[in-house]
Amino acid sequence: MPTICAKCHLVRPEDATVPVWQCPGCGVAYDKASDAQRARASSAGPRRREMRVDSSGSGGLVWGKWVLVLVLCCAAYLGYRMAHERGRTDEGIGSIASRLSGSDSPAQVRELADSAQASDVFIYTADWCPNCREAKSWLAQHGFKYEQCDIDHGPGCKAQLANLGGDGIPYLIVKGHHMKDGFDSEEFVAAMRGK
Repeated sequence: MPTICAKCHLVRPEDATVPVWQCPGCGVAYDKASDAQRARASSAGPRRREMRVDSSGSGGLVWGKWVLVLVLCCAAYLGYRMAHERGRTDEGIGSIASRLSGSDSPAQVRELADSAQASDVFIYTADWCPNCREAKSWLAQHGFKYEQCDIDHGPGCKAQLANLGGDGIPYLIVKGHHMKDGFDSEEFVAAMRGK
């Protein structure tokens, strides 16, 4: 690559007789000429900050890696929270059934349902309640008969629920056991067994 003088813009010929550090045209040292040109450029216009890129790959890239790790951790946490919340609020029949204790097979639950009577299970419910629909769907899927009282349409159901101390639905009474915190398949099976 040819050397060009920053002061006089002469391209250094290969057969120049002056030292390598000196311009053959104006006699100025190449470093001094480039320093003078930088000084003129900085005094002529607004000062610009010179930005140097770290060619070793460690300077700005380190921060970028940490930011990426932080973003990925946040995304993983938010994904976990969304999946966890979705699992609690949008439980389908399959996920409710999967909460049965390991010792209760579907056949054992079906056998328990066959031996139960409709008067063993009483549920306070409402048409608009998704958790009530899921609970009733689980009961029907496993063959449990039940009696229900709709708090919006049944005469006195809302007052009865209030007298029991219930503030949410579904509220189940299973063989005298009050399920105040909603439907839980494990708690339901234990109550049906009298535990």
